Amino acid sequence: MLFARVPGALQAAAALGVTALTGGAVWLLFHSGDAVALAAPAPVSASGQAACAALTKAAPQTVDDEKRRRTDPVSPLTAAWGDPAITLRCGVPQPQILRPDSKDYDPTAEEAYLNGVAWLIEKLPGGGYRFTAAQRAVYIEVDVPSAYSPQTNALIDLSAAVIRSVARADGKSGPDTAPAAGATSPTPSPR
Repeated sequence: MLFARVPGALQAAAALGVTALTGGAVWLLFHSGDAVALAAPAPVSASGQAACAALTKAAPQTVDDEKRRRTDPVSPLTAAWGDPAITLRCGVPQPQILRPDSKDYDPTAEEAYLNGVAWLIEKLPGGGYRFTAAQRAVYIEVDVPSAYSPQTNALIDLSAAVIRSVARADGKSGPDTAPAAGATSPTPSPR
């Protein structure tokens, strides 16, 4: 009689397994909203991908006093903090404002030099700013919503990781070249 119960026990175990899997899928469905929807840039070179992965790994767990969040899809080229999200995308294309063939080209574009990184400054249409590290081997874009003030505080927290992880455009490590005279270098608020 003991052997007659085995098939029923196997059926019960299988049903329990299916229930657990279904429950896990439902949990993921309702808890995936914690991630920030952030499109990863198009694939970059292998060396660029490695530098970006090193950057997102070295990036701090808090930026402008906001905790790090998951990105969706998960990518070694992206990171996010807070709500509304401060976002970082590494390996983005050259900004249109720097391309002479673009209608948005601006040879006098504003930049800020903070903690050793030169950041191109662009006002976003919906408010907030986009900052792009443009003197690095890959372009690094940081979007800071208008809810944060001053928006440059996020760059203070990210600059050290940029310098440690991504070489300059000339292939050397270390801080960027300071901006030319007349370039804007805002003073961040004290923390």
